[in-house]
Amino acid sequence: MRNEKKYVERKGGSYELVMRFMYYNNRRLILSVILLIPFAIMMLLIGNLIPQNVYSHANPISYTPQSNSVVGENGTLPEKVVIAYTERPEPKASYIRVTNSDNERVDKNDYEVSSNNPRESSTSMDTSKLEPGIYTVSWLALSRDDGHITKGSYVFTVSTGANRSETDMDAINNDFANSTRIDNVNLTFEISPFYSGINNNFTITLSDSDGKAPANIKTVFLIFSNKQAGLGPISAELAKVGEGEYSGSGGYLSQPGEWEVKTTVQRTEAYDLNHGFNFDIKNPP
Repeated sequence: MRNEKKYVERKGGSYELVMRFMYYNNRRLILSVILLIPFAIMMLLIGNLIPQNVYSHANPISYTPQSNSVVGENGTLPEKVVIAYTERPEPKASYIRVTNSDNERVDKNDYEVSSNNPRESSTSMDTSKLEPGIYTVSWLALSRDDGHITKGSYVFTVSTGANRSETDMDAINNDFANSTRIDNVNLTFEISPFYSGINNNFTITLSDSDGKAPANIKTVFLIFSNKQAGLGPISAELAKVGEGEYSGSGGYLSQPGEWEVKTTVQRTEAYDLNHGFNFDIKNPP
């Protein structure tokens, strides 16, 4: 400090005045920063409320036919598969593919983006190939807005009568059941009747170390993937049907082969429970 004082005085200045000037300027700087903090927080909150920031990349917001829906019961088959996104897909790098339970394409490979809505794309169906069964729609979208790629799959069913999974399939004992323990929670995953290409029933049962149902469960998700067939991720949310029991049905296991099903249990004031189940599944006899 003595050297600094001598230097200031040698230059013809007053050390006390310089120190006082620096003191008041530092106070003003600190005060300015303090005053800016609420403004910065307000701008951050406003930014989080802007609708376009809710979405990231080109994510689907609607499907036609709808996900896990049944069509053809009135004799009318879908002539197109249409997907609307949150952002604009690039037609030269995006696609929609529709396959049957034998992984054969049943669309006409004429993917296009709507001229009326740049966030909507479609492909035509070869209705002559649409027989009763489960069909998988696989999509990929390169966003023209942020340049990112998103992909996924969903299923729909073509039906002309009784669903086989609800009739003679129920009489065949071919169920899948597996259990694990995560963060002191017992999780059991069951699939019935456990055949590909039909509607299966999926059940998740949760219990704590005392055998009681956890009270902090928010939602239970399943994500299906078949890497060999290039299917997925296909997501499904299970509904609560009892204390600690969540269930749903659908044709998500649309083709035979090796599947991975990731279970995600979201909890309040606790980390999610995540576990993957792997299995091979076959077509019905």
